[in-house]
Amino acid sequence: MFKSEQNLTEGSISKTLILFALPFVFANFLQALYGACDLIIIGHFTGGSSSISSVATGAQVMHIVISFIIGLTTGTTVLVGHAYGAGKKEEIEKIIGTVFIFFLSLALIVFLLMFHFAANIIQLVNTPDAAYMGALEYVTICSFGVFFIFLFNVFSSVLRGVGNSYAPMIFVSLGGVANIILDLFFIGYLGWGVKGAAIATVIAQGICALSLAAYVRLNKFSFEFRFRKAKLYLNKIANIIKLGLPLSFQDSMVQISFIILLSIANSIGVDASAGYGAANRLNGFTMLPAFSFAMALTPIIAQNMGAKKRLRAKYTLYTAIGYTFIFGLICLIWQQINPESAVRIFTKDPNVIKEGASYLKSFSFDLIIVPFAFCLNAFFNGCGHTAFSMTNSLIATLLIRVPLAFLITGIFGKTLFNLGMAAPIASLCAVTIALIYLKLGYWKKSKIIKEV
Repeated sequence: MFKSEQNLTEGSISKTLILFALPFVFANFLQALYGACDLIIIGHFTGGSSSISSVATGAQVMHIVISFIIGLTTGTTVLVGHAYGAGKKEEIEKIIGTVFIFFLSLALIVFLLMFHFAANIIQLVNTPDAAYMGALEYVTICSFGVFFIFLFNVFSSVLRGVGNSYAPMIFVSLGGVANIILDLFFIGYLGWGVKGAAIATVIAQGICALSLAAYVRLNKFSFEFRFRKAKLYLNKIANIIKLGLPLSFQDSMVQISFIILLSIANSIGVDASAGYGAANRLNGFTMLPAFSFAMALTPIIAQNMGAKKRLRAKYTLYTAIGYTFIFGLICLIWQQINPESAVRIFTKDPNVIKEGASYLKSFSFDLIIVPFAFCLNAFFNGCGHTAFSMTNSLIATLLIRVPLAFLITGIFGKTLFNLGMAAPIASLCAVTIALIYLKLGYWKKSKIIKEV
């Protein structure tokens, strides 16, 4: 049985990183899988590009909300990791009580905003007419799952901060299996289409969050993890916001940039919209190791910085980049040789396959650059420099990738191949800035973490 807590500042760097990161890889794989299942099952049971476009567009909108939540709760992981590494258990208890009250209140606000403005959001992304009602239905239903998304990520952020990456993985696995079964039942058997995909997603999120809550309630920790003792500490909220808001804003803006790029793809036509959606679902898998190792890197770095082991933290960063680069290189070769085989996983429509493969041909070079970008930003997050990570990501996405996408498609024509060219260029700029910041050594000190 896995430990409820784990010290990440001792032992082999490579072994510690891999064992801690593997649950992130597996959990993110399952999340990507049950997200992809919506498209796969929709594509194969309905056979319509409009249904694929509806789910792809609706899911992209939901990713903005999920990114906002994950970014904000990552601030909790950093604070808890530093406190745990420094051996300050009473600080962890104060953080837990604060985040529980704060985030549940925030969940209600996000739900109301989503439910009310769903139609406006769908209109903003140039959703094709044939896919509009389906996308609106998908987002409206999925808005009810916001409470479960918040609940799961609050618990996960605390557990990962104290070195427990296995519990979130197990309950994501449970939710993933439930989602696939429910997709097959609602879409394949009942024929509910887009509505069935959304309902399956919300139910799976509920199973995932409530099961993790039960696990926390039934297990013992070296600190108090009891909600009846929850108390709001304003200084903790301030620190969580200072650390989490830049990450939340960063992730949300990145997703908004993807929405803008989606609007370009949607303006090309429904086949291009579906092809772009399928290709991005695939990218959820090919970028999964880099994304997962980066997620694991943040709490590891946080604990090591809390224990004042800066050199170990730096070597852990280099190790993470090495492992993820190798996987990215393999995926790049595959997508350059036969990108059609990748898109064919999601649909049999030859037009959609052609469009998706065209996008992958140019975008796939990003796969060997994002390991550096993701891991470097995660390293700075663990050090408490979330504002830098935010600034760097926003420069790369909003000031480089989005304008470049409009420029390239405007000059060379609106095609998915041209749209995909902007990604690797933007990532390369982000890596260059991050390496300069690493070399200057500003990451070694953080005012917020000093308060902890």
